Amino acid sequence: MADQQPSWLSKDESGPPSGGTTEPPASAPEPAAASISVSDQTAPSTTESASAGAGASTVDESDLPKMIFVMRLANMGLAVTMIVCSILTMISLPTPAVWVLSIYATCGALLICVLETQLKFLRVMVAMNFGFLFNAIWRFLFYVLMGSVSWAFKNLFGRAVGIAFVAVAFFNTYILCRYPSYRKMREKIAEEEDKRIEQRISKDVKKKAVSSMLGRK
Repeated sequence: MADQQPSWLSKDESGPPSGGTTEPPASAPEPAAASISVSDQTAPSTTESASAGAGASTVDESDLPKMIFVMRLANMGLAVTMIVCSILTMISLPTPAVWVLSIYATCGALLICVLETQLKFLRVMVAMNFGFLFNAIWRFLFYVLMGSVSWAFKNLFGRAVGIAFVAVAFFNTYILCRYPSYRKMREKIAEEEDKRIEQRISKDVKKKAVSSMLGRK
């Protein structure tokens, strides 16, 4: 029966040799040291990548006031050009349909001018009644609609204005999507402009008051 036992059982029963001691290999702690060194190397890289991402977002936000200024100029210039084009089209005595479209285009261009002037009393009215202009998709659709109305004038000037409206629509959509804090920054710039206007008005009032007092004397 002893010859029929499995080989692994016979090896275990043999046991370690007498008088001998087994020592752990000296190279066993090396993986721990290696893991520590790897963690030390990965920690600075993670910190650097996080700081790089934060720096990139700061750079993007720092460009926002400049981009808002450029967008305001483009919108105002295009709106004034649309008004001129619509008036010239109405003067040329077109068909009644084109005449109605000219009136609609003039009203839409005036709305854009009111939006970009950022006067306090007008800004609140536009935000309450025409809030779609602060949404990227709805503003894009409005500008494309204005461009199609200008294209319907069927003259070279109208078609050029229509193409410009589509280009500016893409530019506005890019700004609104790239900078989510567009509206907050716009309100901040508008408030600063309101303060400047109020300061100028107060200075003019003081000058007039002083001049009137000196005139009475």
